[in-house]
Amino acid sequence: MASAQQLLLNKNCQKAFGSRHFNEVIRLTGYTEFAELFGGITLLSVMQIILAGVFLYFVYKKVKDYLITKHDSDQEKDEQLKEALYAVRKYPEYRQQSIEIQRELKGQIQELKDAQHEQMAHLTKMEEDLKRRERSKLRDRLLQSYRYYTDKEKNVMQAWTTMESEAFWEVFGEYEEAGGDGHMHTVVQPEMNLLRVIDIDDAASVAELMRHRK
Repeated sequence: MASAQQLLLNKNCQKAFGSRHFNEVIRLTGYTEFAELFGGITLLSVMQIILAGVFLYFVYKKVKDYLITKHDSDQEKDEQLKEALYAVRKYPEYRQQSIEIQRELKGQIQELKDAQHEQMAHLTKMEEDLKRRERSKLRDRLLQSYRYYTDKEKNVMQAWTTMESEAFWEVFGEYEEAGGDGHMHTVVQPEMNLLRVIDIDDAASVAELMRHRK
């Protein structure tokens, strides 16, 4: 059934075109079928249709975004899974490489240790040679002093000053620090301890000592 709006629209069109021309226009344009199909649509219905369309668009956009995000996430997981599977397949190869690297490092470390031990042995030998030479020099000085001070013709009074005594025993201590031992302790040290020590400040005694020396 035609609405009041349709009836009013038909009436106005008849006035404008005339009754005969209006019917011809209706026949040619298919207005009657259009009015029967959409004549009942009001402004509220149009707004509802628009709102429904907007709602459907946002629903579509939400669903689309969700699907895209899920696809990207699934794709990322697939890539991670592929990488994990690749690492698992490569594990024996990586392990073999690791073993070879460890073996090579052990060999290099052993070479460094051997070189270090060789260097330490060389340095130890050098130190021992230096000590031996220093010990020989000190021993010669001590023996020279020993022969002079214990010689009853050259040192008639068998005495020496505090300064001479301190100098001798200082050299003797250096000789011991250098590893000296043996004859110097069994013969030289006991006889040198028998010498009488004259205070260097006792000018008269020192003068007498020097007069008797050769």
